[in-house]
Amino acid sequence: MELIHTLLFMIRENSLEYDTKMAQKCLKTLEKSRYKTVVVYNQGFWSNEKLNDFLKEYNLQCFIIGNGENVGIVAGRQNCFEYVWKLPGVSFVSELHVDMAFTFNWEDALVDYLKSNENEPLIGCGIVSKEGELICLNEFTAPPPQETELLDGYLQNLKRDTVTNGLTHPCIHKMEVLKAVGGFNTRFLRGKQAYEDDSLLIGYHYYYGIRANWKPKINYNSVVCHDLAAQRYDVNDAGFTNYQGLVALYGAMGLKTLAGIHKNQWPVDFFTGKYKEMEAERLAALGN
Repeated sequence: MELIHTLLFMIRENSLEYDTKMAQKCLKTLEKSRYKTVVVYNQGFWSNEKLNDFLKEYNLQCFIIGNGENVGIVAGRQNCFEYVWKLPGVSFVSELHVDMAFTFNWEDALVDYLKSNENEPLIGCGIVSKEGELICLNEFTAPPPQETELLDGYLQNLKRDTVTNGLTHPCIHKMEVLKAVGGFNTRFLRGKQAYEDDSLLIGYHYYYGIRANWKPKINYNSVVCHDLAAQRYDVNDAGFTNYQGLVALYGAMGLKTLAGIHKNQWPVDFFTGKYKEMEAERLAALGN
């Protein structure tokens, strides 16, 4: 088990047919993966028994954790990480979502990249959104076909020998480094979602040292579909909770670091602005 996938799984009672079809497409295409072991966190509303029966339909080795309660992305993913940490012989761990669709051996290019680059703790996969956007390339193509049997050729044609700065899911982490930085710190990130990726990016940045100026990257030698719609989970937990936790954990310098890490302009502007606000508040408190 060189690589183990992690998947947060939720079926909403008020969207049963839609969510079930999405999960079926995800898992059916995930069968094409080279690595077929998946740690599935049950976020609800199915029981573990119902979910187990559903997962048995696919050529995957699935381990179910959680009990059907929506604990959120932060706690759910961290529980997956900690479960995998206890397993022997695992070098890599992925983060998957149910609104993804995969092609044959999509992980190979990503694992090869991590093996060949000692100072890279994770690598994102090239992704095409449901609108046909190639994320972080500022390019658009035809939207993905609805027919699963047409996806392989479609995704194959989108691959190119390009590695660019940015963060996408699915991504694959080096287990050793992920464990060293601790994953998502749920003692500070108490909300269900928001800013968890940012906290991990700072952790990786500090792990390699400021001088290395590490930034996340996306490898378009592999491309999968990711809908990237608005958050699918009906979670009204305010992101402000995790923002407060992020600041408590990493302070003003963490915000400044994130402004330098991100590629997209929105987070650059956001974290730059928040850093300047904290700087101004500090100067005002000192009477300057």
